[in-house]
Amino acid sequence: MPKAIFLILGLLLITGLACNLPVSTLRATPDEIGTQVAQTLTQHALQPISTPSSPPAPPPNTPFPSPTPTSETSPTLTPASAEDPRIILGAPIYVDTLDSGRSFGLEGKIYEDENTLIRVQNGSMILTSKYATGYHGWRTGGRKLQNGYVEGLFRTGDCNGQDTYGLIVRSPDFIQGYWFTLTCDGQYGFGYWNGEKYVNLLSQKDDRSILHTGSQQTNRIGVWMKDSIYRLFVNGAFMNEISDDQFIVEGYTGAVIAAHSTPGFTVFLDEISYWNLP
Repeated sequence: MPKAIFLILGLLLITGLACNLPVSTLRATPDEIGTQVAQTLTQHALQPISTPSSPPAPPPNTPFPSPTPTSETSPTLTPASAEDPRIILGAPIYVDTLDSGRSFGLEGKIYEDENTLIRVQNGSMILTSKYATGYHGWRTGGRKLQNGYVEGLFRTGDCNGQDTYGLIVRSPDFIQGYWFTLTCDGQYGFGYWNGEKYVNLLSQKDDRSILHTGSQQTNRIGVWMKDSIYRLFVNGAFMNEISDDQFIVEGYTGAVIAAHSTPGFTVFLDEISYWNLP
């Protein structure tokens, strides 16, 4: 990879990066990415990387509704059972309450592209997927962690069907990373974006009704990371375990969103908590 690209990626590590990419169609080479990032940095620090393939056009005459917060008060965190990592690990080493957005490069700034709007307001990072095209937008930042437990507290606005949202962990470069996602109709998945495509490692229906489905709901989404082992938790309940070694170094945390059914689908990330493992 040319030296110029390393310098460009270094700048991205400082500013953070939000992306909005079609999971099934993007195929960018390192040289193409480097060229696109260079063009981006000369225009605006928070603009997205353009992809070689054009994003799907918004449905004609589809309105983009303004999101309405479900509440300005974060829900109370109540441990679910003895298996809840909050009970096992005790107090977190750090809680990002997202009051300023500084940890995600969004202090006094708004990220917006053709498909995704991300900003920090009233103690939440608010992610909006403008059109129901299945386009994935995300933002990473926060604290770097390798082995530990990370948990995000998410609230949904209007939410239907396969509308998707979730937590990103071990992002080494603000672009790649693991995604633990939920859908509004009660499914969960785990996989990773490798910079070119999404690799699915798990897709499962929640048969125990652990997920709070539908609109105006709150879910605690957590990932327990130990080397190549990932234990997945929702609302303090153990959901599944995955072994994968794509990213085993420390990485950043973040959130991802994709509207499949609801134009203007909005999710509020109220806080991110971090623990070291015993």
